[in-house]
Amino acid sequence: MRRLSLLAFLLMTRLPGAVPAAATVAPGECVVIAPLTGAVTLSGGDECSRRTLPASTFKIPHALIGLQTGVITAKTVMKWDGQKKDFPAWQRDHTVDSAIKSSVVWFFQRMASSIGRERELQQLRAFNYGSATFTGEVTQFWLNGDLQISPLEQIAFLKRMFAYDLPVDRGHIDTVKTALTMPRGKVSNAMGLHEFPLAWPAGTVVRAKTGNGTVNGERVSWLVGGLESGGTQYVFASRATSKGALDNTAGLQLALRVLNASKPISR
Repeated sequence: MRRLSLLAFLLMTRLPGAVPAAATVAPGECVVIAPLTGAVTLSGGDECSRRTLPASTFKIPHALIGLQTGVITAKTVMKWDGQKKDFPAWQRDHTVDSAIKSSVVWFFQRMASSIGRERELQQLRAFNYGSATFTGEVTQFWLNGDLQISPLEQIAFLKRMFAYDLPVDRGHIDTVKTALTMPRGKVSNAMGLHEFPLAWPAGTVVRAKTGNGTVNGERVSWLVGGLESGGTQYVFASRATSKGALDNTAGLQLALRVLNASKPISR
């Protein structure tokens, strides 16, 4: 078993309301779970501290940046240019809500061009989001490994967001939370709806975002988000990586396995 970093060791201390990470994970996998008011538990050791590209999980902070800078509003409709896209769901007009649900890359690339490099960097620093910097194209930095983040850093960001502790108007956070809210037993992305049979108590609300990408031969698959169950809010980050083939739902399936092996601690 690999030695945990000091940070990971300290973060594994569980407070009341935490969720035990009971499942075993394979090399290259990490799942981190935390209540908003407690410490995290993790499966994956040092892998949970390693940074990779955020891929489309960056649509969560990116939407907040677009809303806070005024480049978009909750009602803004971006027009499809009529060109063929990678997925049928992208071949229509979109709002920020539908662009998050269908993970529409062109919506966020167009938005990034309007935000510009300096405002993007300013907000990344204000959010303390992962490496919080990029040097290349403003329309590619979250897709090509220029910006990087670890699962533990995802948790730190998500805790701040769901606790309304970011320098962002509360209404903008609520807009993004609504966009992340998934139908019962499902998670959506560019390819449509995927099964997500979470075995937590009835009424648990799932807010989630997938992310997939490849940099330098390493395939990365994420699922990050929040859960509301029994009056307690949790955040989670799941990431699977591989130097070979990796299914687009690998991060989702990993999250489901660990979450279903974990149960909220009774108070």
